[in-house]
Amino acid sequence: MPTACRTLSRRATAVVSRTRHKSSIIAPASSPSAPPPGFPRLPLLGSLPWFSNLSLPDGSSVQSLDEQHESWAEGTRRHGPVWRVGIPGLGKGISGDLTLCADPREFVKVLQAEGKYPYGAIQLQWPFIVWATKHGRTVGKLFTRSEDWRHIRHGMQKSILPPAAAAGYAAIIGTTGREVVLNAPLWDDAGSFMSRASFDLFAGLALGRRIRASDPRPGASLPEDERFCVDTIEALDLLPDVIQDLPSIAMSSLGLESPMMKQYFRAVSGALDYAEAQVREMLARLDAAEPLSTAEEASYLASTVRTQRAAAAAGAADALTDDEIVASVSVALVASVDTTSSIATWVLAHLAREPEVQQRLREEVDADIDLAGHRIPAGSLMSEALVEQPRAFRPERWLAGAAGGRRLSTRVAAVRAGTPAELIDHPLLSAPFSAGARKCPGSRVATLEVRALIAGLVHNWRIGLVDERQEPPPPSHPPPSPPSLSSSPPPSPPPPPPPPLEAESDSSLAV
Repeated sequence: MPTACRTLSRRATAVVSRTRHKSSIIAPASSPSAPPPGFPRLPLLGSLPWFSNLSLPDGSSVQSLDEQHESWAEGTRRHGPVWRVGIPGLGKGISGDLTLCADPREFVKVLQAEGKYPYGAIQLQWPFIVWATKHGRTVGKLFTRSEDWRHIRHGMQKSILPPAAAAGYAAIIGTTGREVVLNAPLWDDAGSFMSRASFDLFAGLALGRRIRASDPRPGASLPEDERFCVDTIEALDLLPDVIQDLPSIAMSSLGLESPMMKQYFRAVSGALDYAEAQVREMLARLDAAEPLSTAEEASYLASTVRTQRAAAAAGAADALTDDEIVASVSVALVASVDTTSSIATWVLAHLAREPEVQQRLREEVDADIDLAGHRIPAGSLMSEALVEQPRAFRPERWLAGAAGGRRLSTRVAAVRAGTPAELIDHPLLSAPFSAGARKCPGSRVATLEVRALIAGLVHNWRIGLVDERQEPPPPSHPPPSPPSLSSSPPPSPPPPPPPPLEAESDSSLAV
């Protein structure tokens, strides 16, 4: 068997952590009556002298910028559920002021008071905003707090965010997912496979096209499709570092570009140029009344174009222009490479560590392919005060009506009400796509994509951890970069990937 999907990349781990915590960052109040506690802040340096290397109660330390999950948890332990820190590049002003909220009950107040043009985590991505402004890209409007953002956001979400609209893409997600999961054994790196699988899934529903970026065999996908994935992953890798890079911050304020910024700009230009070309090609075909395939007719792009052009014909002032449609669909294509794959990769890592849970899931998949309600939150904080056995992977905690589980709903489970543990049942902790007006517009289809990926992988493969003490793979397979997840050899090697719906269900997949 090939050394399939052996590595959970550092990028996947880092991005999951950063993405999760960005959704909990709120702008400081302009005139607070009682400023929250936190770390000292200095001009230009922010809180880095105190926050960059934190000592934990057990005597260990954590590098805050590389291990944000642990550093945010330590900040909350020291200062309470609402606290301040200075991180230049992320926060406001010369000291990078940020106020963080770790209590969803308090964060609801932020959502209730977010106003017409709320703050969004994407506004932390100042390097992208600089790039979009410099090149006059319409997509930059989505990163503002303005009527431009509100106008495009309302138009782009109509054909994808409502439950009925998202459900309409279930068939294409399922069909593409069954094909994509069969490519998993062809990859040595789980993160690379998941990124490309996520792109295949979203491109299928957005454009009605089979991209096949997840198939690494020669000729399976077009070179430009692979180049897009490489550029997007590189841009996502670089973005967190550029955001917090002091030379980049200083040079950008002078209108200059640091070497790291130039590298990021090249990658993001390549990714967006490709995405926009794909969307404009489809628009040209629609304008020319060329026949479309059934999948293309049902795609998100075709649906959005029909909706917006009908609105324009009816005289609606808020109808999106073609440039705005191109911007909204293009940025969604870029985002699809990371968001869905991050969640799915973490789910696989947990399933690999817990074969009993994996087997229960496999039995459910084989019995009923509808996995509604079986989401597993990634990166949840572990606290004995909030949940019993926090280090045990027990997804049934979140299943409605499960034995020993709790029902996720807008009201807190009665058994937890009035105790510190009620925090874990809060709806804001049940999904990784934020909430309010800035909630990810593709969150519902992304959830469908995660279910399709996990259901297909668990149905076709047994997933395990590779023992790092094993002999390294042969020279034709470069050794995985640490940290790696491995498995012992399967009882028998699986056959080459068969056609969809005919895969062996008793093969093994290592991550």
